[in-house]
Amino acid sequence: MYLVEGKPEYIASVVLDNLTLLFSLALISGLMAASLAVTARSGQHDGLLLWAVALALESSGWSFVAMRSVMPAMLSVLLANIALVIAQAVKLSAVYEYRGLRWPRWQSLLPLLAMLLLLSQLQVEDFRGRIMYGSLIYAAQMSMIVYALWSDQSSRGGRAWWLIYGSTLAILPILAARMTAAFISGPSFTPPLAAYAPSTVQLVVFVSMVALNLLGGLGFILLVKERTDREIRQLAMTDDLTGIFNRRAFMDRANREILIAQRNRLPLALLMFDIDHFKRVNDMYGHAAGDTVLAEISKMIAQRLRVQDTFGRYGGEEFCILLPATGEEGAWVLAENLRQAVESRRLQIGAASISVTISIGLSICNVQCTNCPRDFGNMLNDADRALYQGKSQGRNRTIVLPLSCDSSGKYPMQQGDLIASTQ
Repeated sequence: MYLVEGKPEYIASVVLDNLTLLFSLALISGLMAASLAVTARSGQHDGLLLWAVALALESSGWSFVAMRSVMPAMLSVLLANIALVIAQAVKLSAVYEYRGLRWPRWQSLLPLLAMLLLLSQLQVEDFRGRIMYGSLIYAAQMSMIVYALWSDQSSRGGRAWWLIYGSTLAILPILAARMTAAFISGPSFTPPLAAYAPSTVQLVVFVSMVALNLLGGLGFILLVKERTDREIRQLAMTDDLTGIFNRRAFMDRANREILIAQRNRLPLALLMFDIDHFKRVNDMYGHAAGDTVLAEISKMIAQRLRVQDTFGRYGGEEFCILLPATGEEGAWVLAENLRQAVESRRLQIGAASISVTISIGLSICNVQCTNCPRDFGNMLNDADRALYQGKSQGRNRTIVLPLSCDSSGKYPMQQGDLIASTQ
């Protein structure tokens, strides 16, 4: 028990409360680290395991701070600050790993070297100097983590991203306030119990940082979960071979687009095409070569479409392209450009050089009709009929089938509606 102004019970109570709180902070960080380690998936480079290591290091740091009364003060200071600065470096590495980037070597090592230099130059009694310069180092590390999170365009803006970004950013003004308080207060900033437990100001800083770090850890878990959910949704919507929309995703998007076209009185065009004599490609070169042809043709066509266009694999070698706000003339020009581009392209697959052609069926939604049914199926059926009309006429051509509806809301097809383009 240490006597200050004749109030030994008060001092013992403060030391006990401080030590209890510090060990509680260490325990909370340790439990969070263990939870993250259990959550992390083996072999997955998503940063979760690294973040768990960082929290474990923080737990060790708080433990070393709490043990200042039972171990040499300088050793306690050294171990605590080294553990905490390495923890922030590991967090930065976790963010980089989550983003699929290489380990930030210098951004991780420089703060550690700066902390070692600081501790070697300051005396253990220089509490004020450690607070000021140590806070500056930690603030630099937090700033690097904040920048790494802000640079992640794919995750930025999500709720989990805001949680980890906001909690990390909030640490900066706390460190700034801690550093400012030490600078303004001068030597009087050193508390009577500094040799045994932190001051009230220090404890407030510690509790705030632990709370924000725990929020950051929770945010990181949710960040990884959100990305996993996005990947699962993407897989559910994407054709494995070509990387474009699968049939289900295309139909969902198409049904929404036709409602938008009806509501805004905008034209809508649909292209349906398939690869001519594709069975011959499989028979002559094998199914692996056929898959390569599908993938390469899809990639080439996707590069020629607008962002707002919807491109999907309807089934087998059949594909669909939905063109919002596009009338017959624009759709026709695009269809012919795509057809000619495929025809002129030779695909080198192994030792074989393969060329293919496509046939395209084109249907147009007539926005002048006030009774058009809100059903994409009619438009799809007409594009399909136009496609097979083109195949029956010799393939490698575009057939346009405009839609026109009468007062009953049906789409009658007339002989004059067919327009063919041959080679």
